[in-house]
Amino acid sequence: MKYIKFYLIAIIFASSFSCKDGSDYLDADTMTGLTLEDTFGSAINATKFLNNIYGNIVPVTIQGGNYGSRWPGQEVLLEVATDNAVCYQLNAMYHNMNAGFWDSYNPPAFSLSDWNTSWSAIRACNLFLEYIDNVPENEENGFNNSIREIRKGECMFLKAFFYSEIFKQFGGLPLLDKALKLSDRMDEPRESVDRTVEYIVNLCNAAAKLLPVKHPVYDYGRATQGAALALKARVLLYAASPLWNNPNKPEDSPFRGKYDLAKWRKAAEAAKDVIDLNEYSLHPDISDLFVTRVNPELIFVRMNRPGIYMTFLSIPLALSLPSRSEPTWGYNQVSYNLIKEYEVIKDGKAYVIDDKTPKDVYDPRNPFVNRDPRFYRDCMFNGYQYQQWEPAEFGVAEDGVSEPKHNPKHEGKFATYTYCIKFADLTIPLSGQGRNPDLADMVTHQNYPYLRYAELLLNYAEAMNEAFGPEVDGLGNGKTALWAVNEVRTRSQYPENKPEYLGYTGGMPPLPSGLSKADFRTKLQRERRIELAFEEHRFWDVRRWKLLDDPKNLEKMTKIEGQIPVWGPDGVKYEIQTIENRVFDTKKMYRMPIPQSQMNANKNFRQNPGWDSTEAPE
Repeated sequence: MKYIKFYLIAIIFASSFSCKDGSDYLDADTMTGLTLEDTFGSAINATKFLNNIYGNIVPVTIQGGNYGSRWPGQEVLLEVATDNAVCYQLNAMYHNMNAGFWDSYNPPAFSLSDWNTSWSAIRACNLFLEYIDNVPENEENGFNNSIREIRKGECMFLKAFFYSEIFKQFGGLPLLDKALKLSDRMDEPRESVDRTVEYIVNLCNAAAKLLPVKHPVYDYGRATQGAALALKARVLLYAASPLWNNPNKPEDSPFRGKYDLAKWRKAAEAAKDVIDLNEYSLHPDISDLFVTRVNPELIFVRMNRPGIYMTFLSIPLALSLPSRSEPTWGYNQVSYNLIKEYEVIKDGKAYVIDDKTPKDVYDPRNPFVNRDPRFYRDCMFNGYQYQQWEPAEFGVAEDGVSEPKHNPKHEGKFATYTYCIKFADLTIPLSGQGRNPDLADMVTHQNYPYLRYAELLLNYAEAMNEAFGPEVDGLGNGKTALWAVNEVRTRSQYPENKPEYLGYTGGMPPLPSGLSKADFRTKLQRERRIELAFEEHRFWDVRRWKLLDDPKNLEKMTKIEGQIPVWGPDGVKYEIQTIENRVFDTKKMYRMPIPQSQMNANKNFRQNPGWDSTEAPE
């Protein structure tokens, strides 16, 4: 008799897939719990099985006691391993990664976790697709053949999603269409990048044919046709990017695809298909975008239980009510590298902060005025106006001067005194417990957007620019790259009656006409960095664009700076200080290393370039 506990997928599939004798695979015969016949003999149990595959998706925003969604045991976002952010915790695993202390024997914690979890979920998907036709119809429980086909589409999407998560890290992958058993040998080699991308795209296309444009309200959060098409567009965009589509290395291999400039057009066409659904639009109010559970911008979300812990992690204890019991906060801090990318607005024009910025536009002695509205949504800084509290005071005190009153207790030198609040609900007075939603005085209904329309528009803009240029209507739909980026850019308006936006009105002006392809690329990359900050895009964007091949970029992106408020007898001044010098080896660190345990177990695997002596570095 074969057994399986459907509610333990994340645990029982935790070991990785690529074992020579299959011994790391979960075999149903070794388990206790429901039999396969019981699981797929009941519509209720089969649906719970599928729901638990959804549960393997990483929450990203930390929920209650679920620490370290990316870094086990630590309450930080992936962004702390990019030039956008730092964290002040000492001896943390991401500091080791930033210092270059990682390899195939000790891969980054998030990468190893993604490898294991994704293969576990892919196996569960294969199991579901193998057995779902055995589930009898049950009209009482709302399960008929039409629902069966929709659930198949959801599972195909989830399989594509988990494949895409490891594709962007590792490249070409083994392509598995059955759930391996203990008796099966696992010696499948890695397929090429092009073959892997084709496989994911085919899964997305098959899913889109089965999925509805939207589900009933009670099924909100399930994969839709738009989710399948948007994932396809993202994967094709990655596949067209320089890391995976390199004209200097045009052969098709597990490390890159065959070079083809037409890949950009395919990515643009895929994004167009989502736009043409006319199902999605940009949420008009940037201030509550990430705490509005249902809104027209969300394409696919990670459903989270209502809670408040992410807000507790963001807002300092000194700006909370006395009954607040959670002192921890401020781990995800914003670097000056990112802060200076938020443009300054003056007289309807936007200015980049650099040596050429007019002095009447940007005053480094008062640096946080008239900035891109998204700056005030994303960052809490010295002088920030939070709810009814007095302006926040953060920074370093000179000798003889009192410490700023709202400082947290930082451990060591990794501190910028500007904090990420992008996922905080700024409307809720913080009191009670945040870690346990059942004991919180108030909660916010917050999901995490894995796919949202703003990203889709930026994907479209990038692909259109590379395929045709900024203002060429190459697909004949009247929507150019410039149109798409300006949709996102001009949505960024100052909301009314929000104290944290300092009473400003208006918003971001559009990018001008007449830009070259190269100039538009630069501006698009900045726009993407700002709009998608702290949403797990920067880490992969700098890699797929191969930005660090430029020695100037390598120098500035590995030197992490903070804009530090320094309090003296005459008030506060701001100093640009180096927080951390990081290491990035362009010969190998664009791709994650295949975990060495998998290399040892499957002798047909090829390691990514630079991570062992058998594969030449880039």
